[in-house]
Amino acid sequence: MESTDIASVSAIARIVHPSFPEDDAVFAERVALYPAGCRLLIGEANAPQGYVLSHPWRGAPPKLNSLLRALPAPDVYYIHDLSVLPQQRGSGAASQVVRDLLEHARGEGFTRAALVAVNNSVPFWSRFGFAIADDPTMQRALDSYGDDARYMTAPLA
Repeated sequence: MESTDIASVSAIARIVHPSFPEDDAVFAERVALYPAGCRLLIGEANAPQGYVLSHPWRGAPPKLNSLLRALPAPDVYYIHDLSVLPQQRGSGAASQVVRDLLEHARGEGFTRAALVAVNNSVPFWSRFGFAIADDPTMQRALDSYGDDARYMTAPLA
């Protein structure tokens, strides 16, 4: 993904996550801070069908629609957002990008990955070794993600 892809990312986000809006500045900042973790999923006819934003992180997940300003000294590889258009679901593209990201994180020396599951996506993430990590200290950050938000972690050993 490149900064020129932000309009496509924003359009996909409005379709996939209408209840979780994020400003284009958030997408652009993630790409600028950690381009290796930001990928555009290209479907047939070379058209964007989804995206993923991920980066090194420490502590509670960033609140939704918040700028990071800088990446902290990390202790976890954080998957901020994975969005796939409805017509692309079931193609295996999302699963492949998750496997690629987790391999990337292992290659960078991370021993743990984390994310916030929304839209009843816990079963999807569980297939990759993620488990709900009920931690009361995370609740404040999760509030911006909705009532069904679950903080999940996975070992990368």
